[in-house]
Amino acid sequence: MKKFLLLMTLISALSFAKDSPSDILEDRLEDHLKVRMSSTLKNADYDVTIVNNNMNIEVELEGFSTPKLNFDKVAQEILNNINTDGSIDDIYIVIKHDSTVGEDKILYSQYFKK
Repeated sequence: MKKFLLLMTLISALSFAKDSPSDILEDRLEDHLKVRMSSTLKNADYDVTIVNNNMNIEVELEGFSTPKLNFDKVAQEILNNINTDGSIDDIYIVIKHDSTVGEDKILYSQYFKK
């Protein structure tokens, strides 16, 4: 009985460890954005998620004060720096301020149709 329970626990743990087929692409896009956008956005963390031909890009800006930027221009620069094939239909960009004190604040949120 103990062996069966151990086996079931191991199988259930392995089932949660599956990676999505787009994990490598997501990691590459995050690294690409980090390098290409470093002159525009300092101390930014990127999180790219691709699900069902939709791409979500979350940009977290860290710091004490809210940055004063033209977020429409920043979003266009992000779009210009992403080279995707025709499989991505929609891109959703969210820019947040990750304050060291207090809660996160959404500064920009926009949906783009490719």
